[in-house]
This record gives sequence, C-alpha cells and structure tokens, in this order.
Amino acid sequence: MTILKLNLQTIDFHFEDTHLIVSKVDNLDELVDQVSDDEFNKDERMPYWAELWPSAIGLSRFIIKNPEFFQKKNILELGCGLGLTSLAMMQQNPAALLCTDYENDALALARDNFQQNNVKAPHFKWLDWRNPQLDAKYEIIAASDVLYEERFFQPLLDLFNNYLTKNGHIIIAEPNRKIAVPFFTKLKSYGYRYAIHYEEVDQGGKMIIISIYLIQKTN
Repeated sequence: MTILKLNLQTIDFHFEDTHLIVSKVDNLDELVDQVSDDEFNKDERMPYWAELWPSAIGLSRFIIKNPEFFQKKNILELGCGLGLTSLAMMQQNPAALLCTDYENDALALARDNFQQNNVKAPHFKWLDWRNPQLDAKYEIIAASDVLYEERFFQPLLDLFNNYLTKNGHIIIAEPNRKIAVPFFTKLKSYGYRYAIHYEEVDQGGKMIIISIYLIQKTN
C-alpha cells in the first residue's frame, strides 16, 4: 500500500506561539481497504499511523510547554506516525532525534511534513519494537498511543530496559484505555515510577483527556 495513491488533507496545529501544518490521509477507510488479507493475517497491520490522534496532539502540547525536557537531549521516538510530535520535539533543539515507525508510509509522510513546515529533519528509521535494531541509548524515549494491544507490552518494557540511559525519562501519551492499565502495573514491577500530567484535547467536538506519563527508573 502507498500513500501516493491517496488524497491528503492538511490540518493546522496551533498552540501557544507554535503553528504547524500536518498532512494526513483524507479518507482513512480508503486506506484500510488497501490492506490486503495477507498483510492483516501476518501481523494484524492496520494503518493507525494515518490519523492525527488526540494523544499526539496532547503530547505535542506537553512538549511545547516543557522544552527543558527535550533541549540538548538524545531522543528516541516510537511510532512517529504523521510526525506532529516529532516536529514539536525538533523545535526544542534536542541534541539528536531519531523518529521511528513500523510503517514506511508513515516515515515518508512524516518527512514530507517536516519539509512543508521548513523544520530541519531529524533521522528517520524503520523499527519493529519486538526486535529493535538500535545502536545507542537515549535520554528520552517518547511515544503516543502505543498501548492499544497487550502483545506490545513486554517488547516495550524490554526496549525501555535496554535503551534508556540511567536517569533518563520515558514519556508516554495515553487516552486512558482500560487495556493499558496492566502495562503501568507491570511497569512498576520493573522498578519504574511515574508522574502524570493531563491535556484536554478536542476530538470532533468531544473533549478527550490525555494522560502524559513521565516515567523514570527508581534504581
């Protein structure tokens, strides 16, 4: 499947003094229809990346309000999707930013979104959380809306344990799904602690509360 065969629409993101333009797939159903049975049966692959979800908006707002978390930091982003959070982080002058996604189409559209905003592009890399091929540790590991399936919980915990620097932070934006609750229980059992910040995001006239988890290892 390729985004080149689909119509795109542009969304304006305004927060404080930040204005960004993000292109997304105009008709998500049309993209879903392009997912072959083989692709779905192999890995239950669905094009969730093609939508601008409230968690990405909430995390982007948090990033803009808290630049000190990201300035001069070596950052890994998991599931960059359309690149809104990537754009917000890149504007905070990190030491380095690696944006990753499991879908090459997402990486291509994220690159385009950097170009149309005239923001210096970070590094982009295809990444499977279950078998991450990474050669560095990161002071910040950031992600939005990655806890929607239980099968991802252990791979994410393993990735955090292997690739977060000592005293580093994991920052996860989550729309308070019930399925995610056991993940945070398990996170504590691995020696992590967290604080929660909240962002209220309008989704089609309905206000969604997004929880931003600031996570650190306790030992």
